[in-house]
Amino acid sequence: MRRKRVWLAVGLGLALAFFAFFPRLREVFGEAAPVFAVFWLAPLGWMLGPRLGALLGLLTAVPLYLEGHPWTDLLTLLPAAALVAVTAGWIERRTRIHAFRERALRFLGHVGLQAANAAHAEELLEGALAAAVEAGGYLLAMVWERTPQGFRPLVWKLGVPGYDLAPLGDGKLAIVHHGKVVRAFDLDRLDWAKTGAGQALSAGRSVVIPDVRRIPRYAFAEAAQLLGYRSVVAVAIKSGDRVRGALAVAAPEPSPLATEESELLEEVGVLLGSALERLELKERLRAQAITDELTGLLNRRGLFEWGQAVLDAAARRQVRVALLYLDLNRFKQINDALGHAVGDRVLVEAARRLRQATRSRDLLARYGGDEFVVLLEGSGEVALKVAHRVQRTLAEPITIGEETYRLSASVGIALFPSDGENIAELLRKADIAMYQAKKQGEAVVFFEPKSDQAVKGRAALERALVRAIEERAIRPYYQPILDRASGEVLMVEALARWQVSPATFVPLAEEVGLAFELDRLILEQVVADLAEWREAGLKLSASVNLAPPSLNHGDLLPLLRDLLIAYEIPPSRLVIEVTESAFLEPRGEAALERLHRLGVRLAVDDFGTGYSSIERVRTLPLSFLKVPRIFIQRVDTSKTDAAIASGIRMLAAELGFEAIAEGVETAAQAARLAELGYRYLQGFFIAAAMPKAEIPAWVEKHARRTSGKQA
Repeated sequence: MRRKRVWLAVGLGLALAFFAFFPRLREVFGEAAPVFAVFWLAPLGWMLGPRLGALLGLLTAVPLYLEGHPWTDLLTLLPAAALVAVTAGWIERRTRIHAFRERALRFLGHVGLQAANAAHAEELLEGALAAAVEAGGYLLAMVWERTPQGFRPLVWKLGVPGYDLAPLGDGKLAIVHHGKVVRAFDLDRLDWAKTGAGQALSAGRSVVIPDVRRIPRYAFAEAAQLLGYRSVVAVAIKSGDRVRGALAVAAPEPSPLATEESELLEEVGVLLGSALERLELKERLRAQAITDELTGLLNRRGLFEWGQAVLDAAARRQVRVALLYLDLNRFKQINDALGHAVGDRVLVEAARRLRQATRSRDLLARYGGDEFVVLLEGSGEVALKVAHRVQRTLAEPITIGEETYRLSASVGIALFPSDGENIAELLRKADIAMYQAKKQGEAVVFFEPKSDQAVKGRAALERALVRAIEERAIRPYYQPILDRASGEVLMVEALARWQVSPATFVPLAEEVGLAFELDRLILEQVVADLAEWREAGLKLSASVNLAPPSLNHGDLLPLLRDLLIAYEIPPSRLVIEVTESAFLEPRGEAALERLHRLGVRLAVDDFGTGYSSIERVRTLPLSFLKVPRIFIQRVDTSKTDAAIASGIRMLAAELGFEAIAEGVETAAQAARLAELGYRYLQGFFIAAAMPKAEIPAWVEKHARRTSGKQA
């Protein structure tokens, strides 16, 4: 605006100078004075525009007439002056159009870069408005949106030093100068039909206001006066037929030429609309990628992204954070007994109750399976209160169909920053604490460093177990099973042996998903040993324990079939032992049926200590029931244990099975079991487990001893 006034002053000054000095020009230039006057008028047309330039061109002819010069001079000067002024004004107009278009093109180019590089909608819009002010030279750039409350500014950028905008709440927008409010507007009371943004949002098209001062009762007249803008262009931000908002830019000069740049600014609106649609789709896809589909909570990926952001913010503000790791107790039994559909409904209800028991600002995630995570700001005392509240909420009865369930959870807690400075470390330590809670039978346990040492030792054992399986360092030892009827040993049980106790590494293999690999290793060696003993003239059967995951593994049946064929071992020489938990569900029973059809014999290990019913056992194709040591160790001194052992043997006989007494350690126990009718005995009283190389010699020695006694 100031620049325009300067040009006007310079132009008027030149015109006055022309009037004052034209008579002298005739004296100096003579007959060439009219020609000089024509060239003198060119800057006037350039600076003042074609209309004012032409008017001044006509007025400059008056001194010639008054001087009494020939009419031919006047006739020559009039059209020449007007032509030069109009031509200069036209050139000036085209220059201004070019300047307007160049400004809009710079703006469009910068918006294109923002659209390509912005990571989210806020970054895109803020970058676009910054480009409008810095590259486009506009005094004001704003994006407006339509909300249920009315038209509201979304983002803005001012190019007037010292000025800014600030929302005051209740639908008010203030102009601030050096931090002080100088004017406030009630957006709900404005006449939006007299604003560019309002018209663009309503009509979904571009709107040009060449000069806001010519608009009667212009809604933002005071803002225009304070900020110094005269023309406004507003364009709809559209994607397809959807109007997402309106971009309004304000320029310092009043000009009908704003229409020229509106075409390019429409391209900006389309570009912003397309980019916003793309970012919106990207955000939806990202939200799906970090959200658990079943519960609507964050998933593992979302927990790591948002959880680390929470920790980073907490570190800057120096506040404490607690991570609660929850595992639902007995959920597997619900899932296995009633199916995954019921299990999913239980998980959805558990997630709903977690939301109910926590604060809206707490971060909730389903980490996997029946494991949930709560990340919250607060001390250990706050975390403990939340954990107890979660426990109480989960304990309320859940009714699904005609069934009612009560849930509980084991909770481990790790604290930031004392237990870890990143989300992965906190999760690891809270997981350790959760397993300690399960092991100790407690509801909530805080992480302790000594627990970490135990877990590190367990991790080292896992790695060693993997290497041992790969290197075939785990070998079967064989414990003989005595047939009292014949006095011979015709069957042995294969027991896995390593440098670590089987009570430690066998459950660990099942926990870490190595059960089938371990059982495969033992089966391969047992079948090979049976073939080797056969070549040595020793006809033995061998029993092998299988973990429940191995029983249901898809490769088990092909593995057994290939081994038996390769070593030419009759299937009946192999006995597969399983615990009662292996056939609690239908697929376990189906696996046993398949093994039976293959021809191997089946045994239930530790019968009477699990959950199986007599009805279920009755329907299985079994050959043996193995009575555990717990019922055998006092069989000679306890009438109760003797009655149990006797009952199991009679049950086996009635069902067509044989009972094998395990853990026989004394002659008194062996004698009492003989009285109860047991045919098969196994335990230290008979022999300890031994390597395969010792079996032939031991069997031969036992045969000589038995024949000697008989003699």
